[in-house]
Amino acid sequence: MRLARLTAAATVIAAACIAPSAASAQAPDGEWTYIRKDAFKHYACKQKAEKGRWTVKTATYYNHKNDAVEMGIGAYATIARGSDENLVTSRDAAAWKGGYIRLTLRGAESTDRLWIQGSYYGPAEPWADGFTVRRLDRCD
Repeated sequence: MRLARLTAAATVIAAACIAPSAASAQAPDGEWTYIRKDAFKHYACKQKAEKGRWTVKTATYYNHKNDAVEMGIGAYATIARGSDENLVTSRDAAAWKGGYIRLTLRGAESTDRLWIQGSYYGPAEPWADGFTVRRLDRCD
């Protein structure tokens, strides 16, 4: 009985000491902001562009959802300005490379909001639910 308790305690302690799970470590190399998770995991960063605007780069990780990849499901991203109806730019793709889909959205302002999702459902409310561009990490 005592051996069983010691073994259980050792298991709990070992589990607490393990490095962060692979699930929390799937951002691509570089500085990325974790945006959200649906079936996939979504990350984004921004780069300074002309005239005070930003280029937003996104990376959607397949999250070991091989069935979704095989069915051709991809990612959709958009930048909303001021409302759900005013979409500045949008992109979608289903070309998975190295476990990621990467999209680039140009012309964003700091107050715009980014919405990114797996392209298997919709419609989204990108302004109401979006992530403010101002809060994104800089890619560079």
